[in-house]
Order: sequence, then structure tokens, then C-alpha cells
Amino acid sequence: MSTSVDVFGPLFLSYRHNDGAEVVADLAWLLRAAGIPVWRDKDDLPPGDTAERLAEAIGDGLSGAVFVITEDIANSPIVRGIEAPKLIDLHRADPRFQLLIANDVAKASSASLDYSAPDRLLGRVKDDLKGVDQSGTSPDGLLSLVGKAVAHRMAQHRPAVEGNGRFELSIQTRNIGQVYDRTGAQLDIRVRRSSHETLPDPAGLEDLRRSLTLLPDAITRTSARAVRITGGAHLSIAFALGIALPSARIGHLEVVDQRDAIWASGEEAVVPSPPTLQFAATKSEESAPQGTRPTVAVYVDLLPTQSDVAFDRYLAEYGKELDAYAVIRRDERGLIDPTRAGAVASEVAGLIRQLSAAHGNAQVDLLLAVPFGLAVLIGRLCNTLRLRVFEWDNSDDEASSDARPRYVPCVAVRANSSSGPITAVLLEACTA
Repeated sequence: MSTSVDVFGPLFLSYRHNDGAEVVADLAWLLRAAGIPVWRDKDDLPPGDTAERLAEAIGDGLSGAVFVITEDIANSPIVRGIEAPKLIDLHRADPRFQLLIANDVAKASSASLDYSAPDRLLGRVKDDLKGVDQSGTSPDGLLSLVGKAVAHRMAQHRPAVEGNGRFELSIQTRNIGQVYDRTGAQLDIRVRRSSHETLPDPAGLEDLRRSLTLLPDAITRTSARAVRITGGAHLSIAFALGIALPSARIGHLEVVDQRDAIWASGEEAVVPSPPTLQFAATKSEESAPQGTRPTVAVYVDLLPTQSDVAFDRYLAEYGKELDAYAVIRRDERGLIDPTRAGAVASEVAGLIRQLSAAHGNAQVDLLLAVPFGLAVLIGRLCNTLRLRVFEWDNSDDEASSDARPRYVPCVAVRANSSSGPITAVLLEACTA
């Protein structure tokens, strides 16, 4: 079985099904949300003889591997006899090949990791894994492992970024997560596919909340002068991605849409004089209770066809909580010229800031009806604001007598937060 090291290839997950499947599922999705494609047998192994198909998969080229060490891995002939020998040999032979360990085995005398477990359970008599970086399988341990995987991958991709003059990032929030869904970008962000008709998966949002903390450092590690984003996403996620890449930290950013048109960002939030967008603000008759943070809402309606039904329902449900609300529109309906995207995003962000500032730096409820690229570009210019970003939903809600489309709170976001750009997942599992 021959294997080539491919720094653009997936990270191979080696584990025992009996007691390692749950840890591997969480790790796989966290890696995908961070942008690293993974190879996992349950998702990616084609039909046929397991050993033969596995050998072919490994032979296609990998960037690295993770051993998920559980007690029952000692009883896996596939891991011990096929995967471990080849992966360890690759690690020894080529420094580009990253080997990591997620260790679920604790010492009998304490709760600390048993660092001898990987060699013992895999039958490695020469302590082959003694020097390999080990992380625990707690949520913090898995995130630490993912951070190491991202850092190593970016170090290997730095020559490609220097050659291209930019950092390539793809994102998809509606695809099935598989090893073949990768583009050759530096990072391919993928999240758990939702079973809901329109809303994202709450667990996928939680993966993204944790992993987006790694993105800005990943980009700067490659010394990228520009970032190019491709793909598509729910608008709340697109906006959060923009928040993670603020103009103060990431210089030039552009989004390529499905027609290969480029939407390039402006550098700051500015309302031109005279304005080019309609901005209709309404002040609430009731003010926020004393001692609470004021809240305003902004509905950004820039799609070719106007429909205010969901926004009207939002006002009926949340209006009493608002100090003010505003609607941003263009003078004429129709498709937005991508060459004007930077200017439009700058003006929208400037108007959002203006409304928040006029009401004591209020939190903003943001309802977006815009193209994907514009959501990203607006987000990167809202770096001083606290926002709740809503997602449009027109699915049938049997629990409600109101059949109108609605806006559902999805994520709370804030740039420069110590907990990352997504500060909280607001979407509840029962809602999605």
C-alpha cells in the first residue's frame, strides 16, 4: 500500500467503533467546522472489502491523521494491523504529515491522561507514539487538538498562499459532510447538515461557535494579504464569518458568488453624503427598562422582490422589546451590481452603527434579506457592535396558528470577544 503526503488532503481519523464512535463524531464535525476535511470510514469508505478499500483511501493522499485512543482499540485488527503501522511510518518519514492523538484513557490512580496508553493498546513495543502530541477528549481537549491541526495545516499552506497572493476559504452549510466535498482551499468550512427545511443545525452552530475562534490566527499564520471566500451559507452564518474577519485585522476581502462575480469589501463603515440607500427609522413609544441594555432592530431588505411579511411578524413578536427599528432598502428593486458591493456594505454597516449609537450603543437585532456575499461584507464592518442575527424561516410550524414566514434568532455575535465572534447560539434544537 503506497501513500503520498498531500498537504491539501484530509486528516485521517483512526478509531475503534465500539467505544470511539461518539468521540470521533464530535471531533470530525469540529474539524470540519474549522475548515479541515476529514476522512472517516463511516462517511467516506466505499463499498467492498474493508481492508482493501481502506488501503485505497489511505493511498489517495493524506495531510495527517488522528488516533482516537480508547480501551477497546486494542481489539481492532484494522487499526493495529493496517492503519497504525502505515500512519506511523508516514509520520516518521515526512515532517509534513501530522500525527495527533485524542486520548480517552485515564490513569487508574487519577483522572489525568495515561500517556502510555497509545503505544500499549496499539501494540507498539518501541514507544513509537511517546513523542506524539496527545490531547484529551473533553470539549476543551478536542478544541485544543483542532487548533493544533489548523496551525500545522496553515504552516504547510503558507507557500501556496504566498504564490497565490491570497488566502482561499470555502464555506458550505447545506452540504453533506464528506471527504470529497473539498476545493483545494486553505480551509473548507463545513457544518452538520440540518434536518430542518430552512434553518441551520443548532449543534452545527455550536461547532462553528467554538471553531471560528481559530480562523483569524489561521489566516495571519500564512501571512495572507487578502482573503477570497467561495461557496454559500445561511445568512446568519455568513454574517458571523464576516465578523470573524474584521477590516481592522484582515486587509482585502472578496467573495466569489455562484456566477463567479466578485464582491469586494470596502474598508470601513461610511454613510455617504448624500446617502444612496433608503433608511426609515421608527422610535418606539416605550423605552427599555432602567438598567437594561437598549435594543434596536434593523431589517436590511436588498433582494429583488420585496416581502415584509416575516418582518411584520417579527415586530409583532419583539416590538415591545425595542427602543427603535429601521428598514434599509435601495431606491430601485433588482439585482445588486457586484462591483458596488463594497460601497453598499459600507453604507449598510454605517447606518446600523448610526442607529445603535443614537440609542445608547444599543444591541442590534439584525434581519437580513441580502445576497450571501453582501452578508459577509456587512459583517466584517460591524466590529464594534453587539448583534443578534436572525434567520428567515418559512417552514410549517404546527405549534403555531400563525402561518406567516418568520425571523428566528440564530446567533449572538460580537467582534473581538474573548469567547470568539459567535458569543452564543440562540437557535434551539426544538426550533430547528
